[in-house]
Amino acid sequence: MRLKTPLALSLALLLGTASGVTEAAPRRGSSASARKAKKKTSAAEQSAPAPESTETPDSEEPTPAADAPVAPRTTLAPAPAAPVETASAHPAPAAQPAPPTWAGHVAVLAVPAKPDATPSAVRVETDLRAALGAQADVRLVDLGALFPPPPPAPLEQGDVLFDEGKELYDNLDPEAAAKKFSEAAAFYERYPVETKPERLGRVYVFLGASRLLNGDTAGAREAFTRALIMAPSRQPESELFGQDVQDAFNAAKGALSQQPRGTLAIDSVPSGAQVAVKGENLGTTPLKDVELAPGPHPVVLTLPGYVPFGVFQQVAPSQRGELRPTLEPTPGLAAVRELATNVSASRALTSDTLPPGVAELGEKLGARYVVLARVEQDGSGRTEAVLYAWDVQLKSRLRGVKLDPDEPRSRDSAVQQVHAFLTGQHVSGSSLPMALPAVMKKPWFWAAVGGVAAATTAGILLASQPQKPLGIRLGNFGAGW
Repeated sequence: MRLKTPLALSLALLLGTASGVTEAAPRRGSSASARKAKKKTSAAEQSAPAPESTETPDSEEPTPAADAPVAPRTTLAPAPAAPVETASAHPAPAAQPAPPTWAGHVAVLAVPAKPDATPSAVRVETDLRAALGAQADVRLVDLGALFPPPPPAPLEQGDVLFDEGKELYDNLDPEAAAKKFSEAAAFYERYPVETKPERLGRVYVFLGASRLLNGDTAGAREAFTRALIMAPSRQPESELFGQDVQDAFNAAKGALSQQPRGTLAIDSVPSGAQVAVKGENLGTTPLKDVELAPGPHPVVLTLPGYVPFGVFQQVAPSQRGELRPTLEPTPGLAAVRELATNVSASRALTSDTLPPGVAELGEKLGARYVVLARVEQDGSGRTEAVLYAWDVQLKSRLRGVKLDPDEPRSRDSAVQQVHAFLTGQHVSGSSLPMALPAVMKKPWFWAAVGGVAAATTAGILLASQPQKPLGIRLGNFGAGW
């Protein structure tokens, strides 16, 4: 009997202050009252004569067939029956299930603690995005949609030069035509991202034909070779060019096929960029030893959130070349990365509240969750990352998750912890620990209320969180305590 007072005190404090979880009690009470009312109604209905047609609950209303009329619904109170056509034309909307409490987009960013760790940070972010994006219940922010590339460069000037050259060629002025075609080719090559290889290949065919008419056989062969490199399947149109052009073009084609091919290794910073060579998608960086004919090849790299990169890369016969550009982020993404760097350097990074800048990151990226990896590299080159995650909506956080990107078990463990946080397994939007007042998190509170009261309160905690053991919730570093 002496334990009743501390027990009542703890229960009063718990139920009176943890307002975030007391919403379940009214719902249960309301459900019980509804069940009792339903039983009384059922008894009254049994004593009354059965109506000719029965009422179907809204949640169980069958979907009418396309060619079948919909019978008018009857109610307990007399009401005029609705016409069949009206009921069919305006069916009751189906109830949509409420989204889970953890639903929201996830932003994943990795920042280097020092500049020398930048390549490692890029790798950590790429791997984290791939691992979390592979989860069916995680929705990553689409950086490409948020930060689209700049508009493509206009190519009208090159088109005008080509049209002028073609008019001169048709008017039998091959010397002036060759000059215009050379200017058009130079213009297009300044824009490897926007220029289609087929378009540039056609320019070189006309340039070769113009040079051939001028008696420049070597120049014609060079132009035809460039046309074949741009568009290997191209052939001069028979209705536009004579047999002499056809023969010279085929000779250049045979000479090119006899030369030994070279290879090109293609990578990027950050990696994961889509690679297109001569307009053909070959995969994502890094790519090893792409075999190509000798000569300049248009290579274009694209990555969501970054400015597309393009270049005419020279490949030498029997030689191995390398291409590894650093991609430039779009202005919007560059501002986001600068903000993420400031967050990672903040003294409030490990605090119980949202560090300055996290809410702004969520707003800029349209994300409820922000996952940030702070990447360091020691003197021996070993990389280590520490992961932090925040729920911007509930102000909860996960901190101090260590990740060794070179150790599979460490990677898997870190991803599992972050995934559990994102999906509410560590913290739920309506869970009791998030609603507990600060006084109930103090050790002296539990000492004051006594062991029985603490045990009783713990039992309530356990009962309010089905399938989530209390021992995991209490003191969990990712639960916002």
